[in-house]
Amino acid sequence: MKLMRRMPRIPMELPERSDITGSDVPGANPEPAGARRPRPALARVWRFVGLEGKIVVMVMSLLTAALGSTCWLWASRIDPQVMEILGDQARETAVTLSMAARPAMTTGDVAAMRTMGGELLRARNILFVAFYDVAGKNIALASRQTSMRSAPPSLRSTEVSSLAQVRMGGSGALGEYLEVCQPVLDTGLRGGASRLMGYVSVGISPTQEKLQVQRVNYLSMGIGCVVILAILPLAYLLVHRIFLPIRKLARATNRIAGGDLDAAVAIDRSDAIGDLARSFNAMIATVKGQQQDLRQANRRLEQANDELEQKVAHRTSELEAANRRLSSEIAEKEDFLRAVSHDLNAPLRNISGMASMLLMKHAGRFDEEIVHRLQRIQKNVEVETDLISELLELSRIKTRREKMERVETVAVVRELEGMFENDLRSGQIQLIVDTPLPVVNGERSRFRQVFQNLIDNAIKYMGDGRVREIHVGCAVRATEAEFYVRDTGLGIDAEDVGKVFCIFRRGRNSASRNVPGKGVGLSWVKSIIETYGGSIWVQSEPGRGSTFRFTINGQFVPESGEQPKARSVA
Repeated sequence: MKLMRRMPRIPMELPERSDITGSDVPGANPEPAGARRPRPALARVWRFVGLEGKIVVMVMSLLTAALGSTCWLWASRIDPQVMEILGDQARETAVTLSMAARPAMTTGDVAAMRTMGGELLRARNILFVAFYDVAGKNIALASRQTSMRSAPPSLRSTEVSSLAQVRMGGSGALGEYLEVCQPVLDTGLRGGASRLMGYVSVGISPTQEKLQVQRVNYLSMGIGCVVILAILPLAYLLVHRIFLPIRKLARATNRIAGGDLDAAVAIDRSDAIGDLARSFNAMIATVKGQQQDLRQANRRLEQANDELEQKVAHRTSELEAANRRLSSEIAEKEDFLRAVSHDLNAPLRNISGMASMLLMKHAGRFDEEIVHRLQRIQKNVEVETDLISELLELSRIKTRREKMERVETVAVVRELEGMFENDLRSGQIQLIVDTPLPVVNGERSRFRQVFQNLIDNAIKYMGDGRVREIHVGCAVRATEAEFYVRDTGLGIDAEDVGKVFCIFRRGRNSASRNVPGKGVGLSWVKSIIETYGGSIWVQSEPGRGSTFRFTINGQFVPESGEQPKARSVA
């Protein structure tokens, strides 16, 4: 019969050996990585044995210990009891012999004494019978050992106090024995007096009784082993029966793990296992209810997802339609701008050509006023043509992107410094770079347009002040880079500060009215800055200059630029 069965168990995460042994434990010897100590054979076997087998082993161990201790207690107590019984037998035999030997002792009949001793030797455990006179001299002896000529020296004058007491003795011929020495008294004297006539000594062997006790002990041990072997299968069946509800719980758990929430345990008991079964069934009911709630929630979520997908699809279609309309409108706008540009440029070119032709052919016949008016016509045509081109370019800033590249803004400023060199020198203006300017990822021509318009405005609106400077600088932060262009010019009125970035809007103070311009440059700058996730604003005070600040999103500023030397042009 297979006595060891492994119970189905829920897998559990056990800590690795490194969790309890290793360098983390104070005083533990470090082990190489991945090394594992081999388990002892007994530990491996014990780990393999199931819970039922362990309980059976423990029960049988306790039973074996109980039977073994009982046998040991029996063996340790039976020997003294047997010796005590034999001692009582020896005393009774000695007393009886002393009374029977009284007549023979009185007459000195040694043959009668030997006859009585021989009769006693017929008992299985009496080894010898000895008769002594008053002086302790052996006068008659009956012994199982025929070669024995005299009784053992059991009686001495110094041992009178040990009379009628059981004494252990032994000899090479007789072995171990119990001896009792009893006095023989003559009680027939007058007045109730007694007279010592001699002694009798009886030796009884305990060997047969000890052998019998040993056989009983062996028989008891054999019966105990038979009982243990008989109880072993019964113990296993009992443990197996006790674990039946737990196996049912394990099977129900496996069914639940497989998704069968209708599993239940039919156990009606009033003990802890019954409480566990009822708790298990309650847990299944709770989980089942939660699963139903979860399924309902999932259905509601699916419905909501379907509705959301429909709304998203509807909004996407609307957005796509809006994008198509926007793309169409942008295309129409560009076509419109191109058509307007072409339609406006064509008559302007004709006007400019006719004025040029009149000046070339008839300049000598026209008076000075007519020549001046024809020249003004040519100049206005050039201005309007440039304005149309700038407006067309402004409309393309956010829709048509150019090649992205690394732009060294300090190089752009220096390039513009060279381009405006004549204006700076003639106006005695200093262009100063205050801080290092970073390298940005962007469209070089767009960044050039930004700095060009801001520096150009600073030059045009410098005025007649004593301090004539234009400062350029930048502060790089974690999320953005903030540039500034500050001048010491005319400044902007407070009511015009929020309007300067609108197209065709210019400052209205008297000092700036005579400054040439179309009112488009700052609109360009604003559109370019917004394409890079930034913003632009101005801080100004009339008569003390203006500071234009704009930011660039940090994703376009990978690193800081070189530290330029401050340069100025007088």
